[in-house]
Amino acid sequence: MPKGCLFFLCLGIVYMFRPNMSFVAPFQEKIVIGMFFLGAILCLSFSWLFHTVYCHSEGVSRVFSKLDYSGIAFLIMGSFVPWLYYFLSGVVLTLHFMISEGFLRATTMGQMGWLFLMATLYITGACLYAARIPERFFPGKCDIWFHSHQLFHVFVVAGAFVHFHGVSNLQEFHYTVGGCAEDGNV
Repeated sequence: MPKGCLFFLCLGIVYMFRPNMSFVAPFQEKIVIGMFFLGAILCLSFSWLFHTVYCHSEGVSRVFSKLDYSGIAFLIMGSFVPWLYYFLSGVVLTLHFMISEGFLRATTMGQMGWLFLMATLYITGACLYAARIPERFFPGKCDIWFHSHQLFHVFVVAGAFVHFHGVSNLQEFHYTVGGCAEDGNV
């Protein structure tokens, strides 16, 4: 998990300070995207810390277990911030866009496809972990590598990256196609 945390830390730094953007995002949008990165980094670092120290003692395990679960909540909250920013009230407008423009257009132009892929990755990882797959079918063979908890973490990192990609596309779409006119009549 330190690799996932470092990946999002580096990606966040590069993204927030890259000079070669095709548009210049205002400070408030950097904060919005930064909230996602903060949630991802907290989630992955708390998980990494928990897995590093949980065998120390029962008390330490309890404290870091709470941090691990808190990190999941931080990732969820941080993930919602950009979608709410670009879609305002989120679910209502997204459903309206899907109904008025059609499912295919919503998944491509509206970037909903990335949201569905992210949800699929998160849910698949959680289901593998809850069902203890593959160690259920291969007892003793997946004790070190490829056990359900590791797969869960891989799916979480992949889902968070897919989420970032979708939000990046939303931000670019906002500036190139779907943004409001800057004529003062808003």
